[in-house]
Amino acid sequence: MSVKNLLIGIIVIASLTTVGCKRKGCTDSTASNYDNKAKKDDGSCDYNVVGNYDRATMLTNIAQNYIIPAYSNYELTLTNLKSKVNLFNTSPSTSTLQELRLSWKQACIDWQSVAFIDFGPAKDISLKAQTNIFPVDTVLINSNISTGTYDLQIPSNFDAKGLQAIDYLLFGTGANKQAVIDYFMNNVAAKDYLTAISDELKTNASTVLLNWNATYSEAFKNNNTNNSQGSAVSNLVNALSSHFETYVRKGKVGLPAGVFNGFSQQAMPGHVEGFYSGYSIEFVEATMQAMRKYIKGNGFSSNETGQGLDDYINFVSAKDANGNALETTIDTQITKIITALNSHSNPLSFEVVNNSTEVLATYQEMQKLVPLIKVDLTSALGVLVTYQDNDGD
Repeated sequence: MSVKNLLIGIIVIASLTTVGCKRKGCTDSTASNYDNKAKKDDGSCDYNVVGNYDRATMLTNIAQNYIIPAYSNYELTLTNLKSKVNLFNTSPSTSTLQELRLSWKQACIDWQSVAFIDFGPAKDISLKAQTNIFPVDTVLINSNISTGTYDLQIPSNFDAKGLQAIDYLLFGTGANKQAVIDYFMNNVAAKDYLTAISDELKTNASTVLLNWNATYSEAFKNNNTNNSQGSAVSNLVNALSSHFETYVRKGKVGLPAGVFNGFSQQAMPGHVEGFYSGYSIEFVEATMQAMRKYIKGNGFSSNETGQGLDDYINFVSAKDANGNALETTIDTQITKIITALNSHSNPLSFEVVNNSTEVLATYQEMQKLVPLIKVDLTSALGVLVTYQDNDGD
């Protein structure tokens, strides 16, 4: 199963139903941190309770100091990417290709900082599906280029555009830089396609940022009376949990490592993110660093600490299965994941084939974070899981 299928499947499921996950019972210590009775007669949590934590301050900090600055930075990076595309198309050379490649890499890294904000304006336009599906359909990309007739807005073209389509065009169309340059110099339609993809990436980012600045930021901050389905906290937590479980742990590492490849468990190196450039591991690490900042309520640009999910978790005295502070356990596990990622010195496509034992060990560190967020964190905050992942875990 590719990330394309994961994205399309989740879009369809989300439009039809919401499915919760099993969780621990609501404890007396958890219930005591809510204004209303949080424990039902059967011992389960009432997920519509009103907590006395200052959610408005937390949501304001996250929106103003992380989300909007992160989207602003991402849009600015895409503006630079567009200019580098135009420069390369006008003057193809080793230097302009290198500048373009570096600009694209930065756009991919900055994308990791907003990819998990998959609600509100981003969800409205399926930003994730339009931006970063992998593996890309190179046959469709080449067909679109050769015919010159394509509509990038239709879902059937989602895996022939976005950041990963640019990865193919800049790194996969020639054995070396000069071969890539020759490919574009002999193919005006390829230049046009590269321009169309970069233009659309910028347009989509601008649309999301505009909506956050115009109306959604206030709606998000004011949607703070409880943590029930559709609330700001529920949207924030579910998007974060879904992104890590499905797109990071599974899509970026598990699928390429063969964890989900049926009985054979054979590695699928072609399923990594950034397959042609070889930057897969750097992108995963960027995701983990961004998630840590987001959870801690740190400012995106300033890195100053404000009220975040970590403060909310501590407010309800949330514990892990061993009785340790949940916030500390989550942060420690993220550190372990980053350390494991840094142990790989080669592209992930190489590692899953030639260093599979170590990759699977990295995957297991990522797997340990899933229940901490999906079960322990959601249970502590009284958030119902509203997405479905059919791993069987």
